[in-house]
Amino acid sequence: MRLLRLLNNRNTIVMLVALMAASISPLAFTLSATGMYTFHWLGIYAILPAVIIWFSILAYSAIAPNKQLMNIMMLSIMAGIIGTIAMEIVRSIGFSYFNAMPGDLPMLMGVKLTNQFMIGPNWWSNLIGWSDHFWNGIGFTFIYLVLFGKGKWWLATLYSITVATTFMLSPVMNILGVGYFGQEFAPIAFPLTVYLAHIAWGTTFGLIAQKSTKHIESLYEKERQLWIEMN
Repeated sequence: MRLLRLLNNRNTIVMLVALMAASISPLAFTLSATGMYTFHWLGIYAILPAVIIWFSILAYSAIAPNKQLMNIMMLSIMAGIIGTIAMEIVRSIGFSYFNAMPGDLPMLMGVKLTNQFMIGPNWWSNLIGWSDHFWNGIGFTFIYLVLFGKGKWWLATLYSITVATTFMLSPVMNILGVGYFGQEFAPIAFPLTVYLAHIAWGTTFGLIAQKSTKHIESLYEKERQLWIEMN
């Protein structure tokens, strides 16, 4: 009954749609690794529409206005981008100096999204790959803010560790050819780099969110507030 009351709130419905749109890209990459669909096909028919929907909701929240949702989305863009930059600094060090990764993941995502895996990367595929990589950073940050609110920075760090663990247990490891947790490539360097890179991402966006002066409520907080108002 409480869930139905929450879902009857229009702003909550819009937030849930944005939440689903933000989840599409990382799920699509994992799905493509199973061989059911190509990442190129999913990019056109799943990721691109989801990105359009998410940014359309951002525009809608500014016009409507829905200040609460707009705050979450704008904060997720800023914190997600900065957090992803922190992640890439760590990942690049592991990749370039410790041979911890079998290749450049954003570059791989780019050639698969543009359907030129056999041709190889170029400026266009790299642009698409890096754009999707940063979009994933924004999307995961948005998911965190919707579920947990601003929270404490260490909660975002735990969240990032969960994301990293899920990544290393996913079918994506088959595409990379490294085995779960990179045990068939670099048993220590691979998981260490992945964890450190994700911790850098989570801690960075967690600190930004925690220090933000914008008022943000998680779905749980909204549900609790609606329950109080209706009783």
